[in-house]
Amino acid sequence: MSKTADPPSPLYLVHGNEEFLVDQHAREVLKTLCPTAEADGVLTTVRGDVDTVDAAAEAVKRTLTEIQSFSMFGDQNVTWLRDVKFLTGKLYTSSEVKDAVERLMGVLEKGLGPEQILVISVGGKLAATSKVLKRFRALGGLAEFSKADKPWEAAKEDVAALRTRLDAKGIQADPAVLEAFADRLGGDARMLVQEVEKVDMYLGERRKLTLADLDLMVSPMREIAAYTFGDAVARRQLSRAMYLLKQMETQKVSPIMLVAQLHNQFREMALYRSLMAKGMARLERRGSYGGKFAVQDASVNAMISEVNGNRKPSPYRMAQLAECSMAFSVGQLDQMARMTAEAYQRQFQSSLSGFLQLEILLLRLLTPTARVAS
Repeated sequence: MSKTADPPSPLYLVHGNEEFLVDQHAREVLKTLCPTAEADGVLTTVRGDVDTVDAAAEAVKRTLTEIQSFSMFGDQNVTWLRDVKFLTGKLYTSSEVKDAVERLMGVLEKGLGPEQILVISVGGKLAATSKVLKRFRALGGLAEFSKADKPWEAAKEDVAALRTRLDAKGIQADPAVLEAFADRLGGDARMLVQEVEKVDMYLGERRKLTLADLDLMVSPMREIAAYTFGDAVARRQLSRAMYLLKQMETQKVSPIMLVAQLHNQFREMALYRSLMAKGMARLERRGSYGGKFAVQDASVNAMISEVNGNRKPSPYRMAQLAECSMAFSVGQLDQMARMTAEAYQRQFQSSLSGFLQLEILLLRLLTPTARVAS
C-alpha cells in the first residue's frame, strides 16, 4: 500500500483509492490541528463528491469563500473540502472546473491567513503527473493511502493491516487464521475496522482467535459482493451492476472469477427457464417470503445438480434465479451463457484489463441492441 503521510499542517491534502483511510486520516489531521473545531462551530465542511460541472465549480467557489473569511466563533477558521471527485476523471476535463481549481490554487499559492486551516480529501488517487499534486507538494502537507495494483501485493498489505489492527487489540491469530480473516474482508478497510471490533467484543477475555470464531462471526465479503453483483446482472440492473463492479475492482476481486460466476449463473437460469417451459418444474410463489422452485421428479434434481457441479444448490437461490429467468427466453439465456464463455477465454487473451472487459460484457449482456447484435 502506498501509505505516506506528512505531519499535520494548516494546508493539507489527502488522496488515494483507499477512501475510508483517506477520510479517516483527514479527520485525524483536523483533530490534531484544532481538536475542538466542530464543537466550537469553526469547522465548515464542503462536499466535493459531486457529479456535475456546476456543482464542482460551486464547491470550489464555496471553499474560496470560506478560506478568505473570518470565523465568528473563534480565533481559527477551519475548512474541510471533503471527498473530492472532480480532480480526476471526466469532470476535470471541463474548462470550467479547471478554471475554478486554478483560482483556488492561485489563492493557496499566495498563502493562507494565520487563522486559516484547509484540509482537502480526494476520493481517488491523483496521478504522479497531476499538476495539482505537484503544486500542492510545495505548499503544504500530503498523504496518500492507495492499495497496490498487483493482487498478490494487495493481499499481503491486507494481511499486514489486519495483523496491526489485531495486535493493537491484543488478539492472537495463527497465520492460517490471519489469511482466512483477511480474505473474508475482501480488502475493505472499513470492514476491517468494524470486523476487528466485532471479534474483539465477541472474544471477551479470551485473546486467541480461531477459524471456528471466524466461521461464526465474519461473513466472507468477497463472496457477498460477487453474489450481489450476480443478482444485479440477473435482474438486468445495469447501473447497480456497474457500481458493484467498480467496488470489487478496488477490492482486487478476480475478474476471471466474476466472469466464470456469470457463465455458471446463466447456464443455471437457462436450465430453470427450459424446465418451466417444458412443464418439468414450476415456481411456487409464497408472497413476501419468496418462492419455491418445485421439480417434477428426481431426474430433474439430477440435472440441476449436474449444472451446479454435482452440488445441491440453495433452494432460496434456485427460486431467485428461476424468477429472474422469467424475464428472458431460453434462447436469450443460452446466448448469454455463450457470450460469458467467450468472455472467459478473452480474459486470458486480450491486452485489455480484466475489469474493462467485464464492463464491455455487461453492456453487451444488458443493453438490448447490443445483445441482439451479438
